[in-house]
Formats: sequence, C-alpha cells, structure tokens
Amino acid sequence: MISPIFFLIPLILLLLHYGKFFLVPLSISLFIFIVIKSISTKLIDLFRKKINIQINKFFSFILVFSTFFLLFYFTWEVLKFNILNVSQKANLYQENFIFIIRKISENSLIQIIKPLIESIENINFGNLFTLILSSLTSFAGSFSLVLIYIFFFIAEEKFFIQKLNQISSNKKTLQIIKKVNLDIFNYFQLKSLTSSLTGILTFTLLFLINCDLAILFGILAFFLNFIPFLGSLLAVIFPFIFVSIQFLELLQPLIVLFSLIFIQILIGNILEPKIIGKSLNLSPLIMIIVLSIMGKLWGIIGMFLSVPFLVVLLIVLSNFKSTKKIALFISERGIS
Repeated sequence: MISPIFFLIPLILLLLHYGKFFLVPLSISLFIFIVIKSISTKLIDLFRKKINIQINKFFSFILVFSTFFLLFYFTWEVLKFNILNVSQKANLYQENFIFIIRKISENSLIQIIKPLIESIENINFGNLFTLILSSLTSFAGSFSLVLIYIFFFIAEEKFFIQKLNQISSNKKTLQIIKKVNLDIFNYFQLKSLTSSLTGILTFTLLFLINCDLAILFGILAFFLNFIPFLGSLLAVIFPFIFVSIQFLELLQPLIVLFSLIFIQILIGNILEPKIIGKSLNLSPLIMIIVLSIMGKLWGIIGMFLSVPFLVVLLIVLSNFKSTKKIALFISERGIS
C-alpha cells in the first residue's frame, strides 16, 4: 500500500514554489537559530566545566548571535571592498576575455562548441561585477528579515516547548525535535569546519599567485562546499576561468586548476568522510534529486539547504512507524 505522504509531494512542491517569498528567509533563520542555540548551549557547558562559571542561557545566546552578526558584517564589507576594487579593472578583463574567445574560435578542433562560445562572447565584465554587487546588496538587505524571524524564534521558544509538553503526552515529539536540533548542529559544525578549511586554502592559493578576486573565491568556496557534488565543481571552475582571463598565461591557471582539485579531493574525499560520513546517512541519488529540485525552486539557497532539509526529513520519518519505510528509502545504509 502506497503511503499517503506520496500524494502530498505535489502539494509540498507547489507550496515550496509559491511560498518561497517567506519560506526561504524562514528556513534560513530557523537553521541559523538552531545552530546558534546549540553553540550557545555548548558555550554554557564549556564555561561550567572548564572555568567553573555559570552563565545565563540568554546571555550565552546573545553573545553567540552577536559574534555571528559581526562575522557576517565583516565578511560583507571585505567582499564589497574586493569587488569594488576589481571592478575598476573591468576593461582589462574584457579585453583579455575577447582575446581568449578569438583564440579559441580560430581553433578548428573546437568548432563543436562554437554555439557555446558565441553565447558567452557577449559577456560584459563591467555589468557582471555590477550584477554581483547588486545581488550581494539585495541579499544583505533581505538578511534583515532573517534577523526578525530569529528574534521571533527567541521570543516563541519558551512557549513553543510548553505547548509541545501539553500536546505530546509520551514526549516523543520533544525527543524528535531534540534529535533534529542535535543532528543539524553536528552537521553544520563539522561542515563549517571543512568548508572554512576549503575557503582558507582556496584564498591562500589564489592570494599567493596574486589573483584579484582571491577574497571572493575564498568566501565562495566556503559556501559552495555546503552544496553536494556541484559546489565542489564550481569552486574549481570559477577561479580557473577568472585566473585564465586575468593572466593570459598557462602557468597560473594550471597551478590553480590542479591545486584546487587536490584541495577538493583532500577535503571532500578524505577528510569529510572521516568526520562527517558517520553522521550523515543519506542516499547520494536522493541527495542529487533533492539538490536539483531545491535548486530549481529556491536557487542557490535551496541547494545550500538541501542536505539539512534531507537530514531533518530522515530523522522525522524514521521516528514514526508509518513512515519508517520512506526513511529507509532516503537513507544510504538503512536505519536502526
């Protein structure tokens, strides 16, 4: 017998599509709230165990939240400064880009991709940098809505737990929420560690070869590392293309290409499986499907949220007998 949840899938997709204007900031704020809340709880335990000081939960949360906000603001300012400086060289990049396109067009072996070349030769770097800056400004502006949602989560948390205590007599709902909280925190904690390492190594490499957008690509590598499969590919391709345009030589682009591939393999195929592989139990095929769907519905943010969304879905479905078979389908190694 087919589970009723399969009949809800089209309705869920419609809701995700038409409700993205409030669901996207709501989802981002919810995940940020869970992570900050978890870090603040860990900070309380750290103070109590290490230095024998008891700090207030609210104070701990505000401290972590303030640190997060300052980090976001600092990143935004540095990124804006980098893009504004580089945009002044837009004409130089445009000339180099046209030169490369003409050289490629002269090669008879690449005629098969001629339609692709013709479609990208009209790219204007001045407009491109303006678009990037305006997109970042728009995101920074919409982030204020995320902050508002977070404040509402803070205000509602105490009453929400009281409501759950009254609704759930067997406490199972609370157990599920705690497990969701813990698993999302563990995922983001470990993924943030590997993503930070990816971003730092990417920035260091590009800085050493004097890439003008070393800061942008370092920050981009951090965020792209949260997107399964496709993110790692883009974190290599974008810097490689830009360095090729900036230097018009083979040495620097090849150094960037092979070094970034090595970084992605080292972190993505060696380091991450050791520290994250045991905490995630998601089918790679399902991850790709959800990644594609969320990318189509919500864009880059949807791709970023695809894995946390699947983690939450797997935890919730595996805790109810009626949906355990669906959780088994989503998982990679099965569920206990």
